[in-house]
Amino acid sequence: VIIFFNMVPAVQSSFWLLAAVSVSSSFFLSTGGPIIDAMCVSVLKEQESEEQYGDQRLWCAVGWGGMSLIAGQLIDTFGISFMFWGFASIQSMYLSVCLFYMPMAKDRGQQNEQTVSLKQFLTFDVAWFFANLFVYGLAMSVVENFLLVFLNEDFDNTPKLLLGASTAMMCFFEVPVFKYVEKVWANNKDRLTSVLMACKVVLAFRCICYTLLPASNPWLVLLIEPLHGFTFAAMWSATVEYGQRIAPPGCVARMQALVNGLYSGVAMGLGTAMWGPLVMQPPKGLGFWNCFRLDAAAIVIWGIIWQMGLMIRRRSTAARSAAMITAEQPLAEITPSA
Repeated sequence: VIIFFNMVPAVQSSFWLLAAVSVSSSFFLSTGGPIIDAMCVSVLKEQESEEQYGDQRLWCAVGWGGMSLIAGQLIDTFGISFMFWGFASIQSMYLSVCLFYMPMAKDRGQQNEQTVSLKQFLTFDVAWFFANLFVYGLAMSVVENFLLVFLNEDFDNTPKLLLGASTAMMCFFEVPVFKYVEKVWANNKDRLTSVLMACKVVLAFRCICYTLLPASNPWLVLLIEPLHGFTFAAMWSATVEYGQRIAPPGCVARMQALVNGLYSGVAMGLGTAMWGPLVMQPPKGLGFWNCFRLDAAAIVIWGIIWQMGLMIRRRSTAARSAAMITAEQPLAEITPSA
């Protein structure tokens, strides 16, 4: 219902009213992603399915990309109001599926999930994992939230079709990555951190590529957008798997909800607030070109810091394990007296 307030002329002419409507609608929609991902992880675990998270998550990319490709044309045909009516119609179908086809929650007596305190999440592995997710979300927010603005403002005569096509291209290349990327770490869990580091390098390369686009030919952006399959889909699949492995016992779904909320809500929200003033043209801001360069440098620097933290952690764990073995060895050599 709140989404329709965007069609009220008074709201469209007032920044503060529009901000209030946007914040209110975002508040009620913010639980969708975390709940869906947490339910997906829980159902796959309960049913002991051979499918992985990526096998389900790719359908989100199919829907998002497919609709992005035709949304611009539909808005041109039926007017801007179609965007809100279309959203309400699809959300109604979504709610109907949830109400009539989703299984009911188990009784507390049937749940196997253990009672977990906040202290169990306060470990170095979890904290460093969340720190990396937060920083990566800040870096990705300039691409996720401002790319279409960049194409519309910094290029000559950008058609609406290109805006939809760029999003569709991103989603198209998410699908095969979600489907097959998990094979990379299937037999070696250490490859998860390698994939996450590679995603940072590719994101930096993607940002630099944006600065090389000629203002007279915005269509060349479609050659860059396939990188989204790696900078998001590979990152997200690796993040979900990493989160499951370090989650406290019985808290895989809770961990996934925290992961989604931190990335999509906190990091993307703060990133938007941070990059918004910076992408404005000088002297008010740095401009898009300089922001992309800054973003590329920042994510590479953070990647080095993150890798150093992981290296120190591994050496500390190895040293502690060696010390425990050394301490236990003399006890094993003692033979009981007759």
